[in-house]
Amino acid sequence: MTIWEPPAPPTGVPRYLALADAIGADIAAGRLRPGERLPPQRELARRLGVTVATVGRAYQVAVRRGLLTGEVGRGTFVAPAPSRPAAPGAALLDLATVHPPGHGAVHRAVAPVLHRIAADPLAVSGEDADAVRHRIAGARWLAYGDWRPDPAHVEVTAGGQHGLAAALATLAQPRHVVVTTELTNPGLLAAARLLRVELATVPSDEWGPRPDAVDRICARRRVAALHLHPTLHNPTVVTMPARRRQEIAAVAAAHDLPVIEEDPFGALLPDRPPPVAALHPRTVLLGGITKTLAPGLRIGYRYAPPSLAAPLSAAARALAWAPAPLVAEVATQLVLGGAAVPLAAARAAELAARAALARDLLGDRVYAPGPAPFAWIRLDGDGGQVAERARRRGLAVAGTAEFAARRSAPAGLRVSLSADDASVRTALHALARLLGG
Repeated sequence: MTIWEPPAPPTGVPRYLALADAIGADIAAGRLRPGERLPPQRELARRLGVTVATVGRAYQVAVRRGLLTGEVGRGTFVAPAPSRPAAPGAALLDLATVHPPGHGAVHRAVAPVLHRIAADPLAVSGEDADAVRHRIAGARWLAYGDWRPDPAHVEVTAGGQHGLAAALATLAQPRHVVVTTELTNPGLLAAARLLRVELATVPSDEWGPRPDAVDRICARRRVAALHLHPTLHNPTVVTMPARRRQEIAAVAAAHDLPVIEEDPFGALLPDRPPPVAALHPRTVLLGGITKTLAPGLRIGYRYAPPSLAAPLSAAARALAWAPAPLVAEVATQLVLGGAAVPLAAARAAELAARAALARDLLGDRVYAPGPAPFAWIRLDGDGGQVAERARRRGLAVAGTAEFAARRSAPAGLRVSLSADDASVRTALHALARLLGG
């Protein structure tokens, strides 16, 4: 049995999560080695001055992260290195999910907001004044540089996917196509399948979708809308520079083409160029705080020109009616109270450090400019095969097929950097060993 004791946990973090994070950190640092037995829960609880339940929950979290294994009658052990084949049903190190963990600093910021709401029974009422406040918060969150959307043209949605599905339902037309990139947001693929919207693709270069390709497809096909993800593109992490955005906007304007612009990660990149919505008036801009701050805050913000506002609102209500008033109020207080931007900045700094580690471990094959919640690994072969090899070794990653809007899409893997720090480090080391042979 290992004589192991974690460092004192940081303040404001639940003890069980701090303990699980410490286990992951010490595994990544080599202080805990595969196969080593951890102290019994009761003994470690006594040494740390916590309850047995706290240690039990920490061990459970570590097991779900693929860091530990439990054997009835024998104890708890450090899991085998991911380079070995994973046992059927074993927990996976998750580098596929891109949601932030949703605890720590965000919990500390949300707690006083919930206390204030609990003390005010009218805080989540359905009065129009509350809806106006939510739209003002949305306009503030979407604003960037000199571009300030009118709150009257902003609607709160039940997350980004809700807004995206409503935009597709509104703009797609029979026998028309919606144009996107060859690799695109899987949420778009899912919504298009559900709504029976045909997608057509254009190739991309190092700066995003090529304007000449967009122009050509508009000349030969009936195009209902152009879908863009110009900032920290999912999955390739490309951020379109200002000039490319201007070129794309000019093509869209020449064809009188509506644009659906997704921007779920924009707040992570404070020096990003202005959105396409600031350049082309027929743009529906979709943002939100879910993928920046916490998955439980499922709130999106949709900006649209007045000519599209009514049909977009009708589609949104048909799909999900409206976001939960309580969650919308929490998001509003975080944004208007000034807490949301510092939380996003702290998250960006954390992700930038992980992107640097990914570049160090994976070399030239990885594109991880930071501070994105994921990195993109370019592959010469089949991304699906590599993803399956990783899964057999206990590592979950997202292969090409999850993002491909056409069969010949470039091969690669999207590697999430969004879990807790210890899990990301452990998984990146495992991935480096896998790709190294």
